[in-house]
Amino acid sequence: MNKTTLTRKLPALLLTLAAGQVGLAGAASAQGGLLGTGLFAPPAPPAAAPPPAAATTPLAVEQKLEALRYDVGPIDGNIDAMTNHAVMAFQKVNGMPRTGQMSEDVKARILATNSQPPVLVPNGEPTRVEVSLARQVLFLYENGSLLKILSVSSGTSETPTPTGTFRIYRSEPGWRTSALGRLYNPQYFIGGYAIHGSNSVPAEPASHGCVRIPMNSAEWFPERVPHGTQVVISES
Repeated sequence: MNKTTLTRKLPALLLTLAAGQVGLAGAASAQGGLLGTGLFAPPAPPAAAPPPAAATTPLAVEQKLEALRYDVGPIDGNIDAMTNHAVMAFQKVNGMPRTGQMSEDVKARILATNSQPPVLVPNGEPTRVEVSLARQVLFLYENGSLLKILSVSSGTSETPTPTGTFRIYRSEPGWRTSALGRLYNPQYFIGGYAIHGSNSVPAEPASHGCVRIPMNSAEWFPERVPHGTQVVISES
């Protein structure tokens, strides 16, 4: 190619190169716009795992048991015999294994519960005591409202607790010794049978026919259950 021909074609070559640069710039701009819209954006990093939930505190569980009307004693976060009796009462009411221990699954079940158990005697007197022998629990109603739920131990199959509707007719303060054993603050409902405090309130029936309640509950129980209070003891 001679110099004259090259001179004539040089403007066309320059225009071609310029057009190519414009095309590249446009493509880059378009890609940038797509990236800006997220169509070609790099994947976002995985979200951080949420921190593990804090363990439920014994204090919170005690507060919930108290709200559900179980007798936990002082609300102090201290897992003692009173708390264990309250946990066992909850387990009895809800058909759970009767361990009395505040395991994680038991705590979760307690905190998830928001309803009270149904009454045994729908037409019972406003202030009354209901004892479920099947569940081994006592329900104390006052002025038509559930006041407390207690874990109890009633009579064995050899020395059963009488069933039926009775009334508290006699009470004695402190420890008493009878043919049925040692009774603390007994509230008698028929003959020598009483609701009374005991140092031994196991998960199952173990008494000579009386209804044993925990010692801490026996301290306040007589004040809430005066003479004449209806007592209903049911097999269910």
